[in-house]
Amino acid sequence: MYKIRPHISSALKIHRMLVPLAAVAVLIILIGARVWPGAQAQTAASISCETLASVSLPNTAITSAQKVAAGAFVPPGGRGGATAAPWTELPEFCRIAATTKMLNSDVKFEVWLPARGWNGDVQPAGSSFWGGAIPFARMRTLVNGGAATVGTNLGIEGFAGPSFVLEHPEKLENLKMDPLHAAIGHAKTLATRFYGSGPRFSVMDECGGGGSRDVMAEVQRWPADLDAAVAVNFTNYGTRHGISQVWMHQATHRSPAHFIPSEKLPAIHAAALDACDLRDGVKDGVIEDPSRCNFDPGVLLCKGADNNKCLTAPQVDAARRVYETPRHARTKEPIYGHMSPGSELDWASMIGRDEPYPYAQSFYRYLVYRDPNWTYAARPANFDGDVDLAEAPQNLVMNHTNPDLSGFVSRGGKLLLVGGWNDNLPVQNVITYYERVVAKVSADKVRNAVRLFVVPGMHHCFGETHPGSYKVDFDAVAAVRQWKTTGRAPEQIVVSTSGEGWPARRRLVCPYPQVSKYKGSGSTDDPANFTCRTP
Repeated sequence: MYKIRPHISSALKIHRMLVPLAAVAVLIILIGARVWPGAQAQTAASISCETLASVSLPNTAITSAQKVAAGAFVPPGGRGGATAAPWTELPEFCRIAATTKMLNSDVKFEVWLPARGWNGDVQPAGSSFWGGAIPFARMRTLVNGGAATVGTNLGIEGFAGPSFVLEHPEKLENLKMDPLHAAIGHAKTLATRFYGSGPRFSVMDECGGGGSRDVMAEVQRWPADLDAAVAVNFTNYGTRHGISQVWMHQATHRSPAHFIPSEKLPAIHAAALDACDLRDGVKDGVIEDPSRCNFDPGVLLCKGADNNKCLTAPQVDAARRVYETPRHARTKEPIYGHMSPGSELDWASMIGRDEPYPYAQSFYRYLVYRDPNWTYAARPANFDGDVDLAEAPQNLVMNHTNPDLSGFVSRGGKLLLVGGWNDNLPVQNVITYYERVVAKVSADKVRNAVRLFVVPGMHHCFGETHPGSYKVDFDAVAAVRQWKTTGRAPEQIVVSTSGEGWPARRRLVCPYPQVSKYKGSGSTDDPANFTCRTP
C-alpha cells in the first residue's frame, strides 16, 4: 500500500491557503469593477428593449422603446425632404424616445443603449447651442464606441437659431440646461433596468458650440451627474461670445481702407512666425506660446506701393486691433479674449465678409436688438450699450461662468479643459475661466481635479483641420478615465498631429501655464526630447 497520506495532508494545507486567496482575488476583481471603470468585460442586455416602455420616470412619458437592428437606423430629416441613408455601421441598439414636462416646455429626449458590447459608460451627447434638435450625429459616434448615450432637444424645437426668443422668451430658461440634467438622470435609470446593473462611468467629451457649454453647465450646477468631463474650446460665456466676433469684424470694417483682404493674411502669419516660432527652440511653423509673442504687425507697413506682402497704415491699425482684448467702451472691462499670433490664416472666416460671423448676426438680431431685420451695415455695433443690452437679466441664463467647482472637485470629479492657440474663437476665454477656478477653489484642490492644456497649432476641435492649423488627435476620454482610475492627474499629454502641408508627428503638450521646450538634441518629432517648463 502506497503511503500517500503526507501528500494528501500537504494538498489539504495548500487548498486551505488557496481558498482564502481565491476569495481575495474575487474580491479584488469585484472591487476593481467598481473602482477601475472600463476595465470590466463588456455587458449585454438582461431584458428586452420593449420592456422599457413601461418604466415609470418622473414627469415623463416614454413614447417608444424599440430594438433597432444593426445598420438599420435611418436618421430623420433628410435634405430637401428626401429619405436619409441608413447608418450602416451602427450596432444593434435599444432606442427609447420620451418627453419630459419641465420648465415651460415639453422636452424631447432619446436614449440609445447598445444591445451587446456595452462598455459600462453613460456618455451624454452635447446639444446644439440653441437646442432645437436631438443630436443624432453625436449619439451615432458614442454608440459606435460602446457607450450608452442620451440626447435632448432642450425643449426648443421648430425655430431657426435663437429666433424663439421673440415669440417665446421664456424658453431662454432652458439654456440653464435643466433639460439635459433631467435626461441624464433618466438615461441612467433606463440603462440600469436594461443591463441589470448601473453605469460604471459617466463622462461627457464635447467641443465648441452647445456641447462644451453643456459640459460646463453640468460640472457647475450638477456635480453628481458626471464622474469626468472634457470641454474643448468651450463657449460658456454666451452673452459675450457674439460680441467678440463683432469686435473682429468691426476692426477691419471701420472704413473701406481698414479691410484686410485674405490675400494678405499669409504675410501677417509669416511675420508672426518669424517673430516667435523659434522661442521653443524649434522652427516648425508653430508658435508654442503665443501669449508671450510680442509681435507687432507694424513691421509689415508698406514702404512703397501697396501689395499682398505688406499692410497699409489703416490695415496695420486694423490688425493691431484684432490682437487686442475687446473691452467695454465705457468701463474698459475685458469683454472676451483676443486673437493670438499664429491664428492669422483663419481670420478670413471672421473678417472676410460684409456682415459679421453668422452666430454673431443671430445673437445681435434676437438677443441684443430684438430686431430680426438687423444688419451690421444699417446699424454698426458698439461696445458700450450693446454689451449692456446683451447682458439684460433674462439673457444671463445662457452663461455658465461660475468658477466654484468645489462640489465637483469634492466628490472626486475630473475635468479636462483644452484650448487651441490657433482657434478663431479666442482661447483666452478658456484660460481666463481656468484661472478663475484656481483662484476660487484654490490651487491645491484644483491640481488633481481640473487641468488645462492649450495646444499649439490647434484650431477648434480634435480631429479638425483649418487653414494654418494642423489636425490634432488625442483620446481625451481615455485620458480622463485613466485619471479617475489612478487618481493621478496628467502632468503632460502627447498629441498626434498631421494635416495638409504638415508632417505627421507626435507633440508634447504641457499643462497651463507651462510650455514645451526642446532639450536641444534628438528628433524634434519625439516628445521625449522636450520638457515642460514654467515661462
